[in-house]
Amino acid sequence: MRVIVVSDTHGSVTSWRKIVSVAGRDNLFLHLGDVLYHGPRNPIPDGYDPKTLAEELKNYRIDFVRGNCDADVDITVLGLPEIPKIAEQTFGDWKILMVHGEDIDDEIGFAKKHGANVLLRGHTHIPKIEESSGVIVVNPGSPSIPKGGFPPTFSILDFKGDSLIIRILNLDGSEIMKEVFKHEER
Repeated sequence: MRVIVVSDTHGSVTSWRKIVSVAGRDNLFLHLGDVLYHGPRNPIPDGYDPKTLAEELKNYRIDFVRGNCDADVDITVLGLPEIPKIAEQTFGDWKILMVHGEDIDDEIGFAKKHGANVLLRGHTHIPKIEESSGVIVVNPGSPSIPKGGFPPTFSILDFKGDSLIIRILNLDGSEIMKEVFKHEER
């Protein structure tokens, strides 16, 4: 199974369309928050059109978690009854915890507290794939307001048997990072 992980789109319909052109439409998308509003500390991203982005997102299978820039009005415009701050997904033996992550200092402890072996988190706009103490931490970066010298990015998780292949891609489809993990008792 393939899952597309996105965070921090901040209202950029241009970035969303590039992700879909690379990843395809017929996948499950996990959005880690900061969906529509660019936030008072960020510049307005290229293609900033939150209203159009909200309408387009309604055409996809997306599970969301709420970010620090997501207001009640954003949830209403997306046509959702609510967006939780924390969500869980299970794919085979992989228990995934989804958060935006603005209030997490200890990623490993937080994931373990929730019994997850994969933590998906956004907020920093900096892509990463790291494994420590049996927990894999993935941040897809940001497709609209990248930071840390990285290009605009998103992530693809491929679940194949007991393997998890994690890739972070640029919006043109080129690979920035890749790691392969085998499920073990984590």
